[in-house]
Amino acid sequence: MVKNPPVKRQSEPALPTTEDRSPSRSLAKPRQTAWQSARSHLGNEISLSHADIPIIACCLVSGLCDSSAYNAWSCFVSMQTGNTIFLALGASGQPTSHPDGWLKSLLSIACFLCGCFCFASTRLINPKARGTLAASFLLQSICIIVAAALVQAHVVPEPKGLVTENNLGFDPYELLPLGFLAFQSGGQIVTSRLLGFNEVPTTVLTSVYCDLASDPKIIALDNVKRNRRAAAVLAILIGGIAGGWISRSQAGMSVSLWVAAAIKSGIAVSWSLWKPKTASLL
Repeated sequence: MVKNPPVKRQSEPALPTTEDRSPSRSLAKPRQTAWQSARSHLGNEISLSHADIPIIACCLVSGLCDSSAYNAWSCFVSMQTGNTIFLALGASGQPTSHPDGWLKSLLSIACFLCGCFCFASTRLINPKARGTLAASFLLQSICIIVAAALVQAHVVPEPKGLVTENNLGFDPYELLPLGFLAFQSGGQIVTSRLLGFNEVPTTVLTSVYCDLASDPKIIALDNVKRNRRAAAVLAILIGGIAGGWISRSQAGMSVSLWVAAAIKSGIAVSWSLWKPKTASLL
């Protein structure tokens, strides 16, 4: 009787060990998480190409805020030269119609300086990074939103404040929106300096007028700085006109501030998506 040959059992496959892993597989870079990808995106420096457009848009915001604030509270929130003169007049009790106006001007100057100091601290990190610029303008827009909400909720009377028995027309609550608006104004002029657009200070026009009139290439076809200065003047002028008409309409002053906040929010979003700086070729 012939015996069948023994059947060989198939050996089970050996479990993979660290020695069996291919070098290319072990050296493969791990995939970035969504958080790491976002940090990398926001940490990139922006390209300065066309970066002057958001800065000029800040001039429009200055026109809206200053025209509204001056019309309502006889005080500026961006142009601190005028506030300095109002503060000086307060030493002699003038103007007689607003003897307490110096206090508003003093508060506006102080909050503006605080804003410049706080936003300039971005130098300690990366002031030209997408995330830094976006966060800066987001904070500025929040300040305007708070001021607009205070006015719309009638916490702060408009347009002339609370008329008291002695007809001074001063309400301490007016200091609240003034402080927030002046603080955020410091942020935009600091940004114009950090990005190198010194010809567009966004909060003052005296030096801009001087530079325009004294520019030896004022009629040259290719003059970028002249174009930026002229655009800044037009933006503040348009913002001031719009702010005046809005305050005069039934919409009221708060709408001007909401529009300014929307512009600042849009700038914040644009910074977060801005084209990155390209590496220079040696």
